[in-house]
Amino acid sequence: MSSTSVQTLDKAPGKARAAAGGPAGPLARALRSPLALGLFGVGFLVALWQVASSLGLVARESLPAPWTVTLRIKDLALSGDFRLQVLDTVYTWFLSMALTIAVAVPLGIVLGTVAALYRPTVTVVHALRSVPATVFIPASVLLFGLGLSMKLALTVFAIFGPILLNTVYGVHNTEPQLLTVARSMRWTRFQTLRRVVLPSALPSIVTGIRVASGIALIVIVSVELLGASYGIGTVIVKYQGIPRPDFVYAGIILAGVLGWLLYTTLAAVERRSLPWTRRGTDAGGRS
Repeated sequence: MSSTSVQTLDKAPGKARAAAGGPAGPLARALRSPLALGLFGVGFLVALWQVASSLGLVARESLPAPWTVTLRIKDLALSGDFRLQVLDTVYTWFLSMALTIAVAVPLGIVLGTVAALYRPTVTVVHALRSVPATVFIPASVLLFGLGLSMKLALTVFAIFGPILLNTVYGVHNTEPQLLTVARSMRWTRFQTLRRVVLPSALPSIVTGIRVASGIALIVIVSVELLGASYGIGTVIVKYQGIPRPDFVYAGIILAGVLGWLLYTTLAAVERRSLPWTRRGTDAGGRS
């Protein structure tokens, strides 16, 4: 083989790497990112919405044009009363999450540690989770009225199970070898819990909290739609009764944006607090 051929072969991989790392590489990765795909999906839905509105496939009284709803989104966002309703919904969400975490996580650690309590707990919690929280709205209105207590009671009932179960599963599924090492080092039960069990169970606990956060917002808004005094859902119901469908859809979109912001914030906290789980996932995805 000639020296020219050898040089050509030696340079070929370098050219391939340069081409892969060139402008097209980052652009292709950006276009495949979750944010870009999400924006593409939203844009596609808006385009279908505009086509349906322009062709009169759906009555304007039922589905206003996207631009009309966009203007109403701006009006609601600038409304002081609407911002107060949003704060009420967010406050209910935060309070329900804090109360549930404060009770369900310690209880789950205890139940996951005691083997005799593990199976009965899982069975009972799964049975209770099969009952939708919204079924109890009439009874909750009678017991607590239409205020904060009613929304809190229903939301805590809905999210207690996911957080408790994920905590119990995380504690119960601690690697037996790690527990054996802890016993061989003569660690106390508290030391084993702090150094082995909790770090092992933390990813499962955080996942349960993240899942529960979405459920909590869904339940809160649902309760506000069906029977409450304050919150985003009450604004939507008010404009439905006028009727102002443009404001109704604007409220729905803003409620969706709020849910996305809460979920994204918790996901970011999870990535920062548990960086080793993200690295493991990335490594698994590359293999």
